[in-house]
Amino acid sequence: MFFKRYQAFIAQTFRSSFSRPQALMLFIPLLFAFEGAQAKFGSIVDVGLAGDFYFSKESANNGQAFANLLIRNDWSDSQFYVDVGGGGLIADSGHTYIKAPQFYYRGGSKQNLQWTLGRSLHNWSFLDSHWHMGLTQPLFLWNGAHPEEQGLTGAFLTIPLMNDTFEVTAFASYLFIPTQGASYEFTDGKITSSNPWFVEPVQAVSFSGNRIDLNYQLNTPKTQDVVFRASYGLSIGTPMNRKGWLINAFYLNKPANDLVLPFTGGLNLSTSQGDIDIRPEVARHQVTGLDAGWSGRSYKFVASWLHEFEHKYAIPADSTYPILPDQDIFSLGTRYLISHSQRIWLSYLHVDRKKTGIEGLFSSAQIDTYVKRNRFEKALQLKWQGLLFKSSRGYSVKSMMALYFDPDTDNTWITSDFRWAALANTEVFVQCDLFGSSHTEYLGKDFISTYQNNDRCLVGGHYAF
Repeated sequence: MFFKRYQAFIAQTFRSSFSRPQALMLFIPLLFAFEGAQAKFGSIVDVGLAGDFYFSKESANNGQAFANLLIRNDWSDSQFYVDVGGGGLIADSGHTYIKAPQFYYRGGSKQNLQWTLGRSLHNWSFLDSHWHMGLTQPLFLWNGAHPEEQGLTGAFLTIPLMNDTFEVTAFASYLFIPTQGASYEFTDGKITSSNPWFVEPVQAVSFSGNRIDLNYQLNTPKTQDVVFRASYGLSIGTPMNRKGWLINAFYLNKPANDLVLPFTGGLNLSTSQGDIDIRPEVARHQVTGLDAGWSGRSYKFVASWLHEFEHKYAIPADSTYPILPDQDIFSLGTRYLISHSQRIWLSYLHVDRKKTGIEGLFSSAQIDTYVKRNRFEKALQLKWQGLLFKSSRGYSVKSMMALYFDPDTDNTWITSDFRWAALANTEVFVQCDLFGSSHTEYLGKDFISTYQNNDRCLVGGHYAF
């Protein structure tokens, strides 16, 4: 009724006082500051430009600029790894971002005890990573159709067992970085964004036959109240890239990557105005799961289960808030190698949970951000990826095409990505998304119907040096 998904508000929480162009300009020197590390580590600076062309009038075309930095040394008795990036929309009302999927130092050896300090990706759950659920590790959601998984931040300790057949990883931290979404801005009590992947809240509601205009206020929590949160976890299993049987079990006790959004407010019929005060809270939950499967020469099968429970957070006084039930998520996935350079995935996802309860003043309202906790409740995925062409001179064309189908709504999403390496260190790409939804009203529905007006193609290129 009042608002959709404000995963993006964390961008506001960590936003510096300088302007967006200044933020991007401060990031660019950081890239070149690491140029001196090339001789010892080997580094890649990747810069690019792209244009996003939307087929619907509801979504505005935009230009984008981005830069990424990758620094790493070959594993010996230690490893330094940096993967950071920045970019934004090129427009008067454009927004910028900075991301850091991984940034860590690792010591030890591959055959013995290893320790890692920093932000590092780990294979907690095949299901969570494959479907981008964002329950174990946070996501970067600048583009909602193409999430990027980011690592947890803290200390990791990994011990190989039984001649590297198994490995045990323990994790502990007192730092928490939530999921990052598309940025937005406040203007005269309205929440807007030039990024089409940010879902703006409704501007007005009808009450007793009267139109009520809504004004929003966001009580952004202090940065230290968000980031200084304890986490710990443990995983044990086989490496997911090994041949033969696969098994992995894990447990995490940590803050939930998506922040909960209780709100207070009221409607004034005499002035036809409504005031909504959003009060984000960091929730704590526990997540456990199991992966089991088999990987052969040309065939791989993985069955996954994930259980989220004990979802708790502080409830502001006089607020409307969600009661988040436990949920079980199941996934079956099989991969088949058509050739040494082409593969196909067929996967199915099913979520089993009770409907989210609502308590507080507006508990009888249909509040979309509480009802849809996951990207999908049920989904079938058919995905193909591989090398289409490679010349003797090294020119190549790589592509990916995937179809997602929701059997409950008959909604379909087709996504594709074509990349042409035409010159040394240069790549041209075309990325397209087409959404087919049976719903005319998209708020309160699933992921596909929410973004049904975002049919688009992103065309661009980038250069690595």
